[in-house]
Amino acid sequence: MTPQNNNFVNVLLKESHSPIPIYCTGYPEIEFIDKYIKCYKIETNDKEHLLNFKNYDIIKKMGFDAISLWDFRRGEGGYLLDDQRKVDGWGRIYKRDWYSWDGVFKDEKTLEDWQYLKIPSKEKLKNLKDFLAKEKQDLAYVISLPGLFEKTWQSMGFYYFAKCLKKNIKFVESVVSFFSDYLQKLIRALQSTGVENFLIADDYGYKNRTFISKERWLHLFFEKYNNIVNIIQKEKQNLILHSDGYISEMIRIFIDLGFNGVQSLEPNSGVDIFSLFKKFKDQICFIGNLDISLLSFGTPEQVRNYIIKLIKKSKKYNCFLAISPTQQINSKCKSDNIKTMIETTKNFYS
Repeated sequence: MTPQNNNFVNVLLKESHSPIPIYCTGYPEIEFIDKYIKCYKIETNDKEHLLNFKNYDIIKKMGFDAISLWDFRRGEGGYLLDDQRKVDGWGRIYKRDWYSWDGVFKDEKTLEDWQYLKIPSKEKLKNLKDFLAKEKQDLAYVISLPGLFEKTWQSMGFYYFAKCLKKNIKFVESVVSFFSDYLQKLIRALQSTGVENFLIADDYGYKNRTFISKERWLHLFFEKYNNIVNIIQKEKQNLILHSDGYISEMIRIFIDLGFNGVQSLEPNSGVDIFSLFKKFKDQICFIGNLDISLLSFGTPEQVRNYIIKLIKKSKKYNCFLAISPTQQINSKCKSDNIKTMIETTKNFYS
């Protein structure tokens, strides 16, 4: 269960601006974890905080207030094509170990007959429930959910998706509805385990522009996301929207839908968080803005100075803020930069 006095939950609920919490965007890459443990001599033999072979005691001892869990978006599912390429439960076609920009949802019959996308197994859900029941201190857990836009275009293939936007919008709407129905079932299954914080991972942005127009997005996704937000808010739970890329023009939509927070806010993609602070103030919690490139190639002094600027500006405009990397902490991130990120944030009010 989420600790009631967790700093991260407090900013999502707009109950407190400080201390500023620190959010981990997902379990860091193992190479980074090993490097960090060795560098700072973190001792952890605590097996009480294991879930899916990941030790969350390490995340606590690093100093994070919250972390996203990525392991519960779907159950096992998929098949092989004649050329042995893999199709996963979402309908995405894989090229070697990563999905390509193509998918198999090309017609209504494929959609109607699809049987490969299933919610996590009862055993997996029970493991999550048992884990959350034990986790009553220090760390808030945020369950990551699939996004409707991403899964729609990935299952169709981006070229076919773009083509259908102009020539067969009804089929796009059918695919969106298919994934919306699945997402609602998944949310209800996860709610039964004691989950209180959710994040929808749905990348909308390129560098300096969005994948589709705001008008198209509103037509295809607003109503579906409004239904999803209502399901979560009805249980007095919290919902965050994650999107890489440029999404500045979408923030008002996320506020109107009722999202508690928006995460990533990539500066290298053109997101000016300081302008967003000034424009939206305390209407939504801003989470992120520490670009992975800064954490990988910058210096601790640069990281420290940027975080101080972030916090001071958020305070000036009465904004709710959580510090976090824009994406998952990977093996290229410098241990001393992550340490600096955490310590600068925690020591700001000392």
